[in-house]
Amino acid sequence: MAMTEERQGPPASALEHRGKNWAPADVERDLYDWWERSGFFTPPAEPAPGERTFVMMLPLPNVTGDLHLGHALSFGGYEDLMARYHRMLGDATLYMPGNDHAGIIAQIVVEKELAKEGIEKRTGLTREQFLAEMWQWMDHYIPRNNAQLRMLGCSLDWSRPNFTMDPAKQRAVRHHFIRLYRNGHLYRADRIVHWCLTCQTTYSDLEAKHEDRTDPLYYVRYPWADGAPDGAPDVIVATTRPETIVADVAVAVNPADERWSRWIGQEVLVPLVERRVPIVGDEAVDIGFGTGALKITPGHDATDFEIGQRHGLPVITAIDPRGRMTPAAGILAGAERNAARKKAVEVLRERGLLIREEPLTHAVGVHDRCFTVDEPLVMKQWWMRMPPLAAPAIDAVRSGRVRIVPAHFEKTYFNWMENIRDWPVSRQIWWGHAIPVWYCRECDEQVVPEPDGPDPVKCTRCGSTDLRQDPDVLDTWFSSALWPHTTLGWPDRTKDLARFYPGTVLETGYDILFFWVARMIMMGIENMGDIPFSTVVLHGMVKSGTEKMSKSRGNVVSPVEYIEENGADALRYALVNGVSLGADQSFSDARLQNARNFANKLWNIGRYALRAVEQRPDAFASHAVDARPPLDGLEAPERWILSRVEATVAEATRLIESYNFGEYASLMQAFVWNELADVYVELSKPGLRDERRADGVARTLAYALDRSLRLLHPIMPFVSETLALQLWQGRRKSDAAPSLVVSRWPAPAARDLALEERFALLAEVVRAIRSLRQDAGVDPSDRVTVALGSAEALRWGAEHIASLTNADVSFGGGDGTATVVRTVEVRVQVRRDAAAERARLEKELADTRAAADRVRATLAKPGFAERAPKEVVAKERARLAEREERIRMLEEELARLR
Repeated sequence: MAMTEERQGPPASALEHRGKNWAPADVERDLYDWWERSGFFTPPAEPAPGERTFVMMLPLPNVTGDLHLGHALSFGGYEDLMARYHRMLGDATLYMPGNDHAGIIAQIVVEKELAKEGIEKRTGLTREQFLAEMWQWMDHYIPRNNAQLRMLGCSLDWSRPNFTMDPAKQRAVRHHFIRLYRNGHLYRADRIVHWCLTCQTTYSDLEAKHEDRTDPLYYVRYPWADGAPDGAPDVIVATTRPETIVADVAVAVNPADERWSRWIGQEVLVPLVERRVPIVGDEAVDIGFGTGALKITPGHDATDFEIGQRHGLPVITAIDPRGRMTPAAGILAGAERNAARKKAVEVLRERGLLIREEPLTHAVGVHDRCFTVDEPLVMKQWWMRMPPLAAPAIDAVRSGRVRIVPAHFEKTYFNWMENIRDWPVSRQIWWGHAIPVWYCRECDEQVVPEPDGPDPVKCTRCGSTDLRQDPDVLDTWFSSALWPHTTLGWPDRTKDLARFYPGTVLETGYDILFFWVARMIMMGIENMGDIPFSTVVLHGMVKSGTEKMSKSRGNVVSPVEYIEENGADALRYALVNGVSLGADQSFSDARLQNARNFANKLWNIGRYALRAVEQRPDAFASHAVDARPPLDGLEAPERWILSRVEATVAEATRLIESYNFGEYASLMQAFVWNELADVYVELSKPGLRDERRADGVARTLAYALDRSLRLLHPIMPFVSETLALQLWQGRRKSDAAPSLVVSRWPAPAARDLALEERFALLAEVVRAIRSLRQDAGVDPSDRVTVALGSAEALRWGAEHIASLTNADVSFGGGDGTATVVRTVEVRVQVRRDAAAERARLEKELADTRAAADRVRATLAKPGFAERAPKEVVAKERARLAEREERIRMLEEELARLR
């Protein structure tokens, strides 16, 4: 795309932002517009020789309203982190955008909006009028969703927009349905389904949730049809749904139940309708529930339906799709199901057939979209035959071709897939993909066209032209299961499909492992002959109270206000930092405050380093990622921070590669704040005033900042880009990357482990001194006296300790408040309350003893010393010796205070 030089350059708002504090609102929109306009998010048009690809599909958000914090975690947290990281590695990175039409959820939302205007969908509008309302909703929320993804900083390839109801996707879904039908995977049959009285549609097992409720359990006597046989007990059945008694066709008992086995084959009368029905034996009956006798109502219970199929029992439908009792319900006909329940109980009581009732707490099935109590009904529906499709998908995970992270979710995957049931895919709503099947009104023949052929106009069996298309639509998950290959052009064999399928990673919430992930694996293998992605990364839920955030539940928190107030970087970082992959979280203001403070800390460090570089123009001649300053002539602090930079590069890379994103975020804060800012920046201040050291310090600051910004870019793209652009401004080579987005991820260089260890002890001592000062209420500007006991290993750093703690440092004995760091006694001479000092030391002693006990327990484990690696055992023994020495010193200090 041709652009003017002016438009190609970085935005002035980022280059000129010089505020004391990081002000994300001033630069984020301009930066994102520049990134997108420059084509940074679009992979090269043609593959390079030996190209590596990284392909990840956005878990397409539903077009039912604004995004929520769960989306922010997934899209702006984990996914964009991976996309930016792999782009910096040089991989041809395709992060594919898109939106889902959301089927029943979207229809419910629009129906509610219409109801506010007094319009009832099925009576106030024709189907065409209602679909026009749906498209108007889509036209409003698709751009709105996409704008919020941009606000989050998601580096999606916007040159490839996708929507599950766009013409290309409708064609692909039609192809898929017809292909499955021709291959014997789809069939139409009368079977029991979950029916929602509110939404007026079927739904799958996965959308049937359960809520614990307490209802009356009614014990009802079923009279013997021909009088009680000799020795026969009363047949008493326990039920929570007496209104369905009128549809009973049998009483079932377990053949192993000695109470009932001899009466199998006898007949009883169904109360309320006095229908003669048999007693049948079936192992599915729970001997321990109720009396051991189970009423069988195949028309209104899934288990009963299966028992009925095994025994050839008829099906009676006593409740219609509107929740009214049918004529088959006899004296209950016409009543609403809850009213029918009350009437049934009254009649049973009047006839002396209600033996007793007692409360029962049980799991009641509800529709997860509207929480209406499930009404199982037998209906003719389209079904997908799942076991043959599941088998290769099970093998894909078991063989390791598809990896699930965290790994413990594999057990959940196998449990569901190995017990999978056929899936009802038709839905009785108006919004969605039409089922491409026509029925002949003359002979009831099913007419299925060719995938790219015209709609049929006459019956293939009798030649009649009186055809009607199936009025139902397909379940939303039917179309979204095709996402990894339809977004790349399937069913056509496109260049994108050849280049980017199979993908690399699918990241999503663990709650849709079966709804979506498993179905994508099945359909990818079925249509493409190959897995759709090699790794599934599952994140936990961002909860509102104890529930996950969900648009359909109305408990979502939008990320927009958080971003407007704190910036996208702070929100992204707060959602990821310290959270284990797959773990649920409750978002807090404290975490957001920490993230905002960290972004501001990074900004301040960057501005400090930039001032140093601006004063010494040669300190950062280019921004080549591996242009490390020569170590010759550098002082210990510079050599130490350079070594720590390399350690952080190696560890950050390892953590991202192993999907430990929460640890990666924590690592970066620990390095930037605790080491770069709190230690090196402070040590660099006198160095910049020393002409002998100043150039080396400036070069070191520039290099450390440059690498830190690259490492932070995946999680905090805006502040890192702003600082990088200012650092690089006027100092770039002509062929250098114009943006962090397309810059190179650093590779770790050599480290000085001995120096790192020396500084690690120094840093711990500095933190201890600062803590003692703070506990004693010493003003930061006041100088104190510090005595370090047997600490020969620290003499080299006395000047640094003094500089970092505003203290006069001596070695050997001394007075004052004491603590122990490793084996070093640290005393700070301040006035302090003796009782408070004892309390502090006693707490520290108790904590140290507990820590020592834990190490002893580890060393005492049977076989640990023999089987564990020698270096691990040695490390544990050294840790114990260190804690024991600390205990000794603390005990001595307490003795001196007594």
